[in-house]
Amino acid sequence: MEEFLIFLVGVLVSGFGTVIGFGGGVFMVPILIIFFGFNIEIAIGSTMAALVPGSIIASVFNLRDRSIDYLVGTLIQLPAMAGTMLGAFMVAFLPVFKLQLFFAVFVLIVGAMMLTPPKPKVQLRHTGVMYRIRRAPTSFIRKNRAKHMAYRINGGIISTFGFVSGVMAGLFGIGGGFVQTPMMIKLFRIPPLIATSTSLFILVITSFTGFISHFLLGNVLWNRCLPLMVSFAIGAFAGNIIKQKRAKTTNLEKLIGIGLLLAGVGVLLNLAIRSNFGFSF
Repeated sequence: MEEFLIFLVGVLVSGFGTVIGFGGGVFMVPILIIFFGFNIEIAIGSTMAALVPGSIIASVFNLRDRSIDYLVGTLIQLPAMAGTMLGAFMVAFLPVFKLQLFFAVFVLIVGAMMLTPPKPKVQLRHTGVMYRIRRAPTSFIRKNRAKHMAYRINGGIISTFGFVSGVMAGLFGIGGGFVQTPMMIKLFRIPPLIATSTSLFILVITSFTGFISHFLLGNVLWNRCLPLMVSFAIGAFAGNIIKQKRAKTTNLEKLIGIGLLLAGVGVLLNLAIRSNFGFSF
């Protein structure tokens, strides 16, 4: 019975995570700990294992749909890997518990902002910090001819952002997808469809490296993670079907806002769980 419930929850979490570009790991870890009695290490290891097939299936769909920006993904992922190592090293020197509380509140605020209806644009404003950043010397136009989309990015700023998201991932022990996706949309004005697909492409690499790390640490128990891996694969398949059929009618930004609110709650739950288990930050 428990295996079936985990399977069902995994399908739902993976499907929703695929639609909004998060993958679902930030939701699944606290669920496994609170409702199914997993210890923290096994919950994280099982979720990392499940994210591998889920992110691969999602990326195959997005590859066929031509909605992945590989350049943006690379500019984010490579610095993020270095940032993750630095963040893990900084854990010993910083008050991570307090920082994570602040981070959870920040995520909740960003989620609320994503749900707030945009103000009507009276005229185009060619002012502001982000406008100048996007037109700095390292900025250039990206075109997606298949989707008839074009957007301007700044390679240097995106790489810096990738590094910062990696530091947060290493510092707080969380995935960066639910940070990267809304920032791509809000700060760099990358179309939501491209941002979510690119975030899932990045997740292929991060989930695989995380899976290998936890496997070597003995945190991957196959009898625990196999049902979850199958459920995440099915959820990713279903999520992509929904995403493709409702791409023109579903407001991705609102769904991402809901996902951020849930992610913020998930981070707070992780904090409470780790405190109860006596983790020292």
